[in-house]
Order: sequence, then C-alpha cells, then structure tokens
Amino acid sequence: MSTEASSSRRHAASPSRSLGKPRVAPLVIAPIESRIVQRTILDVLSALPFVRSIHRKSYNFGGVLDGGVAKAIERAYCAGVKHAYYVRTDIKDFFTQVPRQKLLSQIADQTGDAEFNQLLEDATTIELSNLAELKQHGDIFPLAERGVAQGSCLSPLLCNLFMHGMDELLNTAPFEAVRYIDDVIIFGPNRSQVRKALKMLKEQLALHGLDAYEPPARGERRTGPAKAGEGETSRGFSFLGCDVSREAIRPGAKARTSLIDKVRKLYAAGVASQRHLKIVSGETFSAKEDPTLLYTMWRVSNTTRAWGGAFSFCTDMRVFRHLDEELNGEYATFRELVKKQKRLKGLSRADEQRLVGMQLLEDVDFDPSFKSLVSSRAGTRRVPLSNGQSTNGAAKRHPRKHSRGVSTSNFDGTPSSDLQDDKRRPAPRKGATLLSVRGNEAPGS
Repeated sequence: MSTEASSSRRHAASPSRSLGKPRVAPLVIAPIESRIVQRTILDVLSALPFVRSIHRKSYNFGGVLDGGVAKAIERAYCAGVKHAYYVRTDIKDFFTQVPRQKLLSQIADQTGDAEFNQLLEDATTIELSNLAELKQHGDIFPLAERGVAQGSCLSPLLCNLFMHGMDELLNTAPFEAVRYIDDVIIFGPNRSQVRKALKMLKEQLALHGLDAYEPPARGERRTGPAKAGEGETSRGFSFLGCDVSREAIRPGAKARTSLIDKVRKLYAAGVASQRHLKIVSGETFSAKEDPTLLYTMWRVSNTTRAWGGAFSFCTDMRVFRHLDEELNGEYATFRELVKKQKRLKGLSRADEQRLVGMQLLEDVDFDPSFKSLVSSRAGTRRVPLSNGQSTNGAAKRHPRKHSRGVSTSNFDGTPSSDLQDDKRRPAPRKGATLLSVRGNEAPGS
C-alpha cells in the first residue's frame, strides 16, 4: 500500500475548482487524477472491519454501497405505517462543520499505516486555487480541522462515521429513524416521544458544534425552505423529495417543478441558438450555448429519462401522466417557436439544415493546401498532345459511344459499361430527385 500511496500523493492534493452557485456552498469538483486516488482510498477504507460493521447497519442509506434514495423511502414508508407520529429535520451546515480531524484520527488508529493515513489526510484537505477571490466566503470552506467537501466520495464515509453513534441512539425503542447523510426523519408513538428524540439529537450535535433545524411551532407560518416538519404519519410526510402516504409514494411538488423548469430552459436555448450563423461566419460556438434542434431534443429526452429513473420507485402513475401532458405542451410550444423563428429570420434551406443539426458538404473543413496547389497551377499552359497519344505516349483509349450517341465514363474518368449502367440506373421519372425535399426536412420544420 505504501508504494501506491507515495506514487499517488501528488494527485491527492491537486488544486480543485469550485462551482459558483447563488448560495455559496462547499461543493468542490476535484481533478480526475484526484478523484481516482480518492476512490481507491475509499475502497481500502470500506474493507476495514469497523467500517463494514457500520455500513451493515440499516439506519443510514446515503453514501453506502447497499443504500440509495429508494431504499431510504422504503424504510421510511414501513416506519410510517408502524408508527403514529414523525419529525423530520436537516442538520445545519453539516459538511462544513463535521470534525474531520477527529474522524481521521479514529481511522488512523484502525489502519496502522502512517503513509496511508497521510495520503488520506491530503485527500480530504481542500485547496482552493481561487481562495483570494472567495475570501469573503472563506469561513464556510473546509480548510482547517473541520468540514469536508460536498462532491468528494470520501465525505459521505466521514459523515457516516461521525453520525453512527447518534444513529444507534435514535433507533432505540420506542424510536425508529432513517437518515440519508444530513436528512433525518424520526418516527415514534406520539408527538412527545419524537420531540424527545429530536432533543436528544440536537444535544449530541451540540457537543460537536453542530445543530439541527426545528420544525415550526403549531400555527406558525413557514417562511423559509422546508428544512423540518412534523405530524401524524396517517396524513403523510415528505422526505428526500418525495411525498409519502400510506396510499401512494409520489415525487414532491418541488421535484416536479424542477423538471419542467429544466426542460423549458433547454428548449429556450434551442430556440435562441445562433449556430447556423456562426457556422457560416466562422465564429466559435458551443453545443450548450448554440445547440442544434436535434441536440436540444436529445438533452430534453435524457433529462426526462434521468428524472424518471430517479423516481421510478414511486407508485402514483397519475402524477407521471400529468407531467407527460405538461412536457408535451412544452414540446408543442418549442416547435411553434422554431417555426416562427424560421419565418422571421427568413432562413435559407441550408441554414435550416444547419440549425437542425444536419452536416452540409460546403461546411466541411477542407484542406487549404490543396486549394493553394491547384490555384498556383491553374494558369500553367499544357503541352499539346499528338493526336491519339496519351501523356505517357501510349495510344489513347476512347470511351465507348452510347447507343444514343452519348459517351459515358465513371466518376474517376474510366470508361463505364453503358448497357450495364443503363440496367442498374434507369432514367429518373420526370420531376423526381435523388432525395425528396420532404424527406430531407427535420422534424418540426
């Protein structure tokens, strides 16, 4: 292990780039080399006996091999049927406040490999190359002893090690809890009991400088995002983007709205595309900013497919049929806007094909050196050949005469077999073309 560790260390501490978001969060995407090293470290840690024993527990379903949203919802649904009351909460600023150094010390005691432990510490230490630009947000990024980065495959493991003791506490009778990283839902026989469990969780978190959201008091109007809630399980509950009741499991309203918004943005980018103009002018363009119509529909289809796959465990088909109707309406609007744009812009047939995403031969990236070669020789006078002689002095072969008096030859200049060609390629009907105009149009033109 030590040899691999020493050869990989230079990758683990590679500078990372942060994603700018309206709400600044410690979401960091590491270079590919660093991600490979982090994944290898994760595989090694996952094989440790004490880590395997934690992962075998069915309290947490995030960041574990045999987990996932579907299994978390399944466990929550069964607990909701069994218990009368629930309280749901979210741990505040979880990733930025996890006591990373303490957790690394616990792991170091288990591995007994100093070089590997140093590699692990390097891999979990975040270096921001643009920290000077983000100085005003420096307090939320994990650069000291606390916090881990969202986006790193090692972060869920450290979070689960930290929460393991609390998971066991919250799954002691009469409580039952389900956790997905920092989302927690606790079930119990009544409001008093689940409130007691929430208080226990908050007290344990406070020992490490963390806290969890409180559900709004009865009668209090919610003003911010739904970070916490409580109620009778018979009336249903929301968890991990789903609305769960005893009758059905549905995608939540926020998730449904998010899908429609994403599809609208993709269609809007397709309508506003200037790809056809930039191809002709030679300007640079990107598939994302100036997509073809085919690429736009491909992205919409993939987005819809991925969203449907994420909620494929849901049971209320009425919701999905209603969403299909909404998406069909967005597609119809897109087609109408495309037709309107074509009329307003007065696009030529060639520009229409470019916008759709069809390759034109005149847009091929031709080799300019051959054009220069031909241009330089275009005015050169050739020596006339003697009658009946070819350039190499051999007797020149004349192509056969067609029965109608027309000489024929192949594209490369060699004579063709007239009669066979006539049999293979009958004369086209009057008004017919090689490709019909209708067959060359893109869908929706």
